[in-house]
Amino acid sequence: MRIGSIDQVNQIYQTQMSTVKKTSSTQLKDDINISDEALVMGSAYKAVQDTEPVRMDRVEELKQQIQNGTYNVSAMDVSEKMLTQFNM
Repeated sequence: MRIGSIDQVNQIYQTQMSTVKKTSSTQLKDDINISDEALVMGSAYKAVQDTEPVRMDRVEELKQQIQNGTYNVSAMDVSEKMLTQFNM
């Protein structure tokens, strides 16, 4: 049995290491694909973040007025808001 040929093993090792160095020096680029559904979800999330917070005290007050029958709506205010909404 011969144990003394470490040079051949070292040469093979050096060849493998140079191959690894060449491969690792190559720049790999990352790629990402975002689905249409994720884009819609992102838009919806942004829209929610941009909205004003709900004033629960005002909501409760209006709900109580509606239940009591004391909620009055001005026809003029409604028509003005509708015209503004439709850009007329």
